[in-house]
Amino acid sequence: MVNFKKNSLAPISALKYLFKKPHTVRYPKEDLNVFYLKGVSPRYRGLHTNDLSKCIGCGSCAKVCPANAIMMVESKDVKPANKFAKTVRPVIDYGRCCFCGQCVDVCPTRSLQMSREYIHSFHPKLSTSSEKEPETVVEDFIWRPDQTHADNPGYVRT
Repeated sequence: MVNFKKNSLAPISALKYLFKKPHTVRYPKEDLNVFYLKGVSPRYRGLHTNDLSKCIGCGSCAKVCPANAIMMVESKDVKPANKFAKTVRPVIDYGRCCFCGQCVDVCPTRSLQMSREYIHSFHPKLSTSSEKEPETVVEDFIWRPDQTHADNPGYVRT
């Protein structure tokens, strides 16, 4: 049995914490500048970016994806970089994506990267009927990555 000596001043010594400023962050009103770049950790795996001029459409990212979140889709607006390149490009279903980064690791041209952007916002139009709303939500979570988020680079193959 442990015998603790009780101090009669213990409740008074706890009062010193009453006047200290708390160390909480009230996100999104306050933002801690912990890293040299704005936002989360420099190696954070957020939304995908794809340099379409480097991408050769090999499909290795779709083959290695453990969640089957990447499909190769024919793109008519992309011109192949060389005679061996294909016109298909990866399309990512963010409803399935587990953000593991294996697609980035296996990309032979290093065109596929992940940014540090992580907030996916979606606001369906008010005119959308309740029957069409699930289809609208599904279509918004399937994206062909491009250079939209490339200015905030995150996880890149080393």
